Amino acid sequence: MASPKLKFKLHKAQLSVNIGHSVKKLVILCWLKVSELKQEIYKATGIPVSEQRLFNGHVELSNNRLLEDYSLFDKSRKHKHLVLEIRRFSGSFIKIVTGALCSRMLHETINEVNQGMKIGLVPNLTWDGTGGTYLMRDSHRKIRGVFKPIDEEAYATFNPRGYTGTLNSPGIRSGILSGECAYREVAAYLLDYGGFSGVPATALAESRHKNYNYKHNKASAAKKGSFQEFIPNKGAIEDFSPSIFSIYEVQKIAILDIRLLNMDRNEGNILVTDQNKLIPIDHGLSIPDCFDISEYDLCWVNWQQCKDPIDEKCLNFINAIDPVKDITFLNETLPFRDKCLRNIRISTLLLKKGACAGLTLSHIGSLLYREGYEQNPSVIEQVIIKAIGLYKTINKSLSSRLKLEKCLSKKVNLRSRAYSSNEIDYVHFGDTTAKTQCSTPGDVECSFEMVMTIDEEKDEDDDEDLLMADIEGRSLSLPCFAKLTSNSQNDNNEAFDKKLFYYIEAFIELAIQKKVRDLIKFTNPNGRTRSVSDVKDQDDFMDYQIY
Repeated sequence: MASPKLKFKLHKAQLSVNIGHSVKKLVILCWLKVSELKQEIYKATGIPVSEQRLFNGHVELSNNRLLEDYSLFDKSRKHKHLVLEIRRFSGSFIKIVTGALCSRMLHETINEVNQGMKIGLVPNLTWDGTGGTYLMRDSHRKIRGVFKPIDEEAYATFNPRGYTGTLNSPGIRSGILSGECAYREVAAYLLDYGGFSGVPATALAESRHKNYNYKHNKASAAKKGSFQEFIPNKGAIEDFSPSIFSIYEVQKIAILDIRLLNMDRNEGNILVTDQNKLIPIDHGLSIPDCFDISEYDLCWVNWQQCKDPIDEKCLNFINAIDPVKDITFLNETLPFRDKCLRNIRISTLLLKKGACAGLTLSHIGSLLYREGYEQNPSVIEQVIIKAIGLYKTINKSLSSRLKLEKCLSKKVNLRSRAYSSNEIDYVHFGDTTAKTQCSTPGDVECSFEMVMTIDEEKDEDDDEDLLMADIEGRSLSLPCFAKLTSNSQNDNNEAFDKKLFYYIEAFIELAIQKKVRDLIKFTNPNGRTRSVSDVKDQDDFMDYQIY
């Protein structure tokens, strides 16, 4: 006799979950526990289980109970629905800092991330890095951006990885203080005109959420930091052979790094898109106040693409760069120290002049970066030392000369009644030529021939400070001296000092000329060194040795 067949009726229902403008539909079974249903909701929406509260009418469902216990499958019930509430953290948000520069597209992205935070999606701390780096998602659980709080940078107050300290203290690399990296992330995007190098859109933002590091304190204050657009990619360049990428793609990264004095361009912070385009990220360690950068800090220095001649498109971009406009723009928009701006003006000058002379990016890098792990100063560091030394020597000598002029002026004024004209003949006062030995390499003698016109007597203080207005209209015979007048409020800053950069630019040209001569000699060691237009035989500074 055949055994009777037992028929089981499968109780199931369809649950619709409304999330923003989208609807997620789930099929639920009677034997599921409430906790298991919450897991399914998490998979569909991204809302953490701990943030979910399910209600059947006015009754909250307990995690350990079965769904069947709440009569959800009872046919007599006409209305079958569950209410999902989210335990929101009060005040969670992200927004652009008031007055900060931000593209319209990035602004929309941040608004979408803010919607994700409102439904309970939390910022996720990445597993790598030295500072607080959080992946931010929109309401569809899609990663849209990366937020890096200022007070969670390496050696800042709330660093989540153990590198704690105080803001504005020495950071993880010399030349950059803790709390300054976020501004450099933004600056890299702002200086990437037209998206030439592919830096993702970045802006200053402020956000508050309990998942940020507050050191067990309540999350009361919003954190300010950099927010960068997330670019979908198939990995970093370390997962590929650099040889597969075009000359342009590699050189655009090198140009950016030289301009910014990037101290950390490794193969892990260059992303690769599906079209084999390169995306540079992580520019917090750039625009330093020193040149403590080794060739090993930049992965592209010895790549073949940077040893090839500069791509025509890259060369046109380099020629269009205006370093003074760059630092003026940064000075007006972000809090950068003067020496940091001075340094990127120098590096940009070197880039432009080196490219004009026909050097490759690898050659330019050899002038800019230290060799290996040695602590010996690079060529550009030697250039700066010698230029500043000459600048100070000439200014000091000129100050002494002006004191002599004032002394003679007083004597002339005492005898001015004896003359019908204000023009003074120096024969009556003897030889007024002042000679000063310059304390610069080569012991070059600087002779100052004075020709002075005396105007009506004026009361003057015996200041030693030299203003350009003081010497305007007087004849000066000074080596490499240019009449550079400016009423800019930045005249007291090294980054905007026109006289200082007159000398720096001249020494940079010397260094480039020597590099060109060395290359010619190297490529034709047994033959005659051919003259090229980029190598000049005569120069006012030829007595100085650059390196």
